[in-house]
Amino acid sequence: MALIGNFILIPPKDWLFPSHGDVVEAGRRAQAWFEQKGTYEGAEYIIEEFVRQWALKRLLDDYKYPTDWLGERLIIEEPVKMGSTVKQADISLKNSNRRTFLYVETKKRGASEEEFKEAERQLETYLASTHTATIGLVTDGDRVKTLRKKIDPNDFDYIPDLPAYGLETKIRVQLVRELPEIANGRSTGLKILDNEYEKVLFDCHSTARDVDGLHDDEALDEICKIIYTKIYDERNITKSPEGTPFKFQTYGASNASEVASNIRVLYEEARQEDIELYSKRIPGYERSRGVFKTQIRLSDTALYRVVERLQEFSLIDSRADIKGRAFQKVLAPAIRAGMGQYFTPDPIVKIAVGVIQPKANELILDPFCGSGHFLTKALQYVIDKQGKTLTQHALHEFKFFHLHGIEKSDRMVRIAMTDMMLHDDGHTNIRNQDALLSFDNYPDITALREKNEGSAPENTVDPAVFDIVLTNPPFGSIMRQETMEMLGRFDLGHKKKSLPLEILGLERSIQFLKPGGRLAIVLPEHLMKGKSAAFVRKWLANVVHVKAIFFFPEEAFTPFGAMVKTCLCIFQKCAKNQKANSDEKTFLCEVENLGYEATGKMKTGSEVHAAIDSFHNEGGWA
Repeated sequence: MALIGNFILIPPKDWLFPSHGDVVEAGRRAQAWFEQKGTYEGAEYIIEEFVRQWALKRLLDDYKYPTDWLGERLIIEEPVKMGSTVKQADISLKNSNRRTFLYVETKKRGASEEEFKEAERQLETYLASTHTATIGLVTDGDRVKTLRKKIDPNDFDYIPDLPAYGLETKIRVQLVRELPEIANGRSTGLKILDNEYEKVLFDCHSTARDVDGLHDDEALDEICKIIYTKIYDERNITKSPEGTPFKFQTYGASNASEVASNIRVLYEEARQEDIELYSKRIPGYERSRGVFKTQIRLSDTALYRVVERLQEFSLIDSRADIKGRAFQKVLAPAIRAGMGQYFTPDPIVKIAVGVIQPKANELILDPFCGSGHFLTKALQYVIDKQGKTLTQHALHEFKFFHLHGIEKSDRMVRIAMTDMMLHDDGHTNIRNQDALLSFDNYPDITALREKNEGSAPENTVDPAVFDIVLTNPPFGSIMRQETMEMLGRFDLGHKKKSLPLEILGLERSIQFLKPGGRLAIVLPEHLMKGKSAAFVRKWLANVVHVKAIFFFPEEAFTPFGAMVKTCLCIFQKCAKNQKANSDEKTFLCEVENLGYEATGKMKTGSEVHAAIDSFHNEGGWA
């Protein structure tokens, strides 16, 4: 039975909010009833305020919400904006940010079945109108229903009761910014992730998945939103004096629902500040980068448990390699659950980056970036090879401005951006767009050209601004002529009724590359060998130098859900008005052992490093 118990009539002299206009008016009507009947009994069937006052009394006496919340965090007639109209909720409980996390809707005692259903629908509307409130109760004094907003904000479950005040937490002291005597780069005072705590993100992912019954990829998406929120909170607090409390914590909250409500507010704050800050600097920022606009979809219980597990660790003070490994442990189950098409195996990425040898002064793009694996590996490569010789300004410039991605799936963009943030990229330049659209869709890329090299000729949009493209375009889909006409212009699509998507991806990657720029691209092997793709190779001979082709075994992509035989092609874009010489040498390498079997199980004798070294020993980029 719910704590609210059985209805008790409370006389008007004991009513709460006695000076509120609605309460005053209800008191006047109650007094008229008393003068006529000689008792207040029965007035609750006419005057709804009796039921509201009973509910208020129960919230204080039985649910143990503090009396000092009255008028501040426990209020009546709370305005709720729903589209162009504003309604008043009977009772609202607010979190520490003064945002409602719980509603109570009351009806006069003895309300009809239709009136009670209407009150329930009204409560659902209130809950659906705000992402900070997820729990509500409706009662007429006899009937009581408690609702919880499900992951879909327009769907609801019935639950036994409202959450009471009081939260048993593992962290019994408030988490505040502390600066240790020997900082060693630490700016928060929170614990750092190390080998002992590397499973923290994995535990959070498992909690989100198991508590709410989500698929692995859905749970990963929600964890990305929470990581985004926590990083925002940590960065904000480091701008504040020592002793400033973190907002991302459970301490001080009345229950799990309030914790969840606080985190939803913090997430909203992070999104708004991000848009406000970068929309002024980057053309089309909100349209292309604002992928964290979808609300956190976890239930209050799941969100509370994730926050409780993660709150004491710093995501900005911990080492990038530890954070990267921790996130890969989260990503792995999602890949196995069906996201393999967005993932390039780590050994293949290592070969691509090791052969290309990116430098901190170069602009790098992955136009089909999926989970962002090429970008994070390029970032780590530059830090490992040049980090000690770069100035702080040069390293900041590289992290902040030189790593770019394009990805059609908003969920994958969130995953890629999260991985990049955990690798301390400074700010993530990954766009939620289709890389095959006309170049008018990328005004920020045009802005890169203007910043680095001056404007393109008038009335042209030249995308060839990148020194390096690292990518694995989607395979298998056939693009029809009408679809190609809707996308950008492609030489390889001229007079073709249909074309595999990877061919368009290859041409688009080269279009993004400046003359002399370097490209590493994963392609189906038949494009470099088969008769049907001869026209592709003929076109390539006019636009790139074919520097190397690394051929992989059939099992290269098998653990990730693909059965196509692949190769990694290394191209260098020809200078303007130049063609490749037919007698140029191409480095060919058969990589038989990538370090894993078809099942994904580790395998000794990896040839990855030997393949990279062989390329450079055979002449490399000379």
